[in-house]
Amino acid sequence: MRTKVTRWMTKAVAVLAAGAGLAVLSPAPQAYAGGSCSWAGCSQTYNYSGVYATAFRNWTCDWGTTGSWSTGCFSGSSYGLSNGAHTPNGEDWDVFRVDAGWCYLVELHAPAKKWHVRYDRRGKSAAYVKVEDWGAAYIRGQSTSTCP
Repeated sequence: MRTKVTRWMTKAVAVLAAGAGLAVLSPAPQAYAGGSCSWAGCSQTYNYSGVYATAFRNWTCDWGTTGSWSTGCFSGSSYGLSNGAHTPNGEDWDVFRVDAGWCYLVELHAPAKKWHVRYDRRGKSAAYVKVEDWGAAYIRGQSTSTCP
């Protein structure tokens, strides 16, 4: 009897592990582009750069994942982020702006991954960066002279 229970538990663990693996490998959902969402499913932007930043409601292009950028794929209302602030919990903010003439260091989070990107817009127009649902962007630094 104990052997049957052990085999059953081993199979159950294998099935759960396989399901978790598929969830990690599944493509991340596209940005919600709506006004409200559950706190876990919202895209969020945090500003820890020491300089003001701006988030926008909607990513309007039909391509891209967290960290993708464009010079015009945004719409909707804006939300100002002073140092230490973040977009509101329970609300979906799909885009943040890298201001013209600035270089931003950003830590991006998406399900099961984390990475850093420098968006260098010194001498260029503003860029808009996508943050998918279940994703987050942490603006870590901003500068007009060097890339942080």
